[in-house]
Amino acid sequence: MRLSRVLLAGAAVAAAAVATSAFTAGNDVQDSVAGYGDAAVTGAKTTNIDYVLHATDKSEVTSIDFDVQENFDVAVTEGLTAWLQLQEADGDPVGGPVSCNILAFATDHTPINCPLPPGTKIASFDRIGLTVSE
Repeated sequence: MRLSRVLLAGAAVAAAAVATSAFTAGNDVQDSVAGYGDAAVTGAKTTNIDYVLHATDKSEVTSIDFDVQENFDVAVTEGLTAWLQLQEADGDPVGGPVSCNILAFATDHTPINCPLPPGTKIASFDRIGLTVSE
């Protein structure tokens, strides 16, 4: 009887070892580079940045509008997108990125409108970062 208990205990330990080895198997993941930063990019010039304030509460910003001198009409049809990131003075992000609307070219510029989440206080951020990419 004692031998059967020892064998059962040994079998249980062996089963646990097999189960554990299945959970420790790894997956191959390709090397990649990821990060966040800012840099000056030539070729695009913003001629106007407009902080649109709430109609009744002037401490809130409802959207930020940009005028970019380039004509982005063709690029928009090919998948051009724009994102705005609010930032603290040291560059840390405030909230998540905001999807912007790239509007049709108007005479000498392409308007970009970035609607902010309701209740965004102008005092809650110090810098903005606009990214336009395909």
